[in-house]
Amino acid sequence: MFQLFLLLLEVVYLFLAFKTGSTLFFIIAVGLGIWWLYELNKDINKRNEALLNETIQKVEQHPHTRYIISSDYLSALMLDEYSNTLRILEREEVDEEFDKREFDFEELYEIAIVEDGNNIALTSKGGVHGWSLIDGGSKVDSHVNEMEELPEKKEKAKEVKKLMLKIVVDDLADPIVEYIFLDNEQEIPKELDEYKDIFKECTKWYQKISVIIKRNEHERKIHEVAIKGWT
Repeated sequence: MFQLFLLLLEVVYLFLAFKTGSTLFFIIAVGLGIWWLYELNKDINKRNEALLNETIQKVEQHPHTRYIISSDYLSALMLDEYSNTLRILEREEVDEEFDKREFDFEELYEIAIVEDGNNIALTSKGGVHGWSLIDGGSKVDSHVNEMEELPEKKEKAKEVKKLMLKIVVDDLADPIVEYIFLDNEQEIPKELDEYKDIFKECTKWYQKISVIIKRNEHERKIHEVAIKGWT
C-alpha cells in the first residue's frame, strides 16, 4: 500500500514538473521514484527470504547430510550418507509440497555435466557392456572416466543458457534424473562471476556423486572377486 502511495505521488510530481517546468517538482519526483524502488526491492527481498526459509524447512524434513536448493525453489538435490540415499525433490509451484524420488547409492549408474545439451564431463560404471545412456549410447571406458572436455567440444560457444546434472538411475520408467543449476532464456557469458559460481557448485556435486558411483563399482568388483574365490 505504501509503495502504491509513493508511486502515485511520483506521478503527481512528474505531472506538475512537466506542467509548470519546475525543477523542484522534478527533483521531488526523482526522489520519490528512488524511494519507491528502494521499498519495492526491500519488499521483494523480504518475500524471497521468507520463501527460502519456508523451502529450507520443507527440505530439511527429509533425512540428509547435505543438500542444495535450486534458485527458483522448485527442486532440491540431497545426499544422505547414513542411509546411502540420493534424493530428488521437485514441485511445480512454490506453494506446493515436494514430490520425492529416492535412490540407493548402488542404483546410480552414470552422471554427466551438461551445458546446452553437450556433455562436458561424464562418470559411469560402464553402463551395459560399456555403453553410456547419457551420451546417446556412445562407448565409454569404464576405467577412465575423468572430468575433461572432449577435444571437439573445447571450442564451443562461450555463452550458456542451461547447465544441469544428468544422472542415470535404476528406474525403468524414468531412468534419467535431471537437476538444473541454470536455465535462462538468454545466454550468459561463461566469464561472468555469476556463471563461474554456478558451475563451481555444479562441479562439486558432480564430483561427490562420481565418487559414490566409482566407490560402489569398486565394492561390487571386490565382492565379485570374493565370490569367485570361494567357488
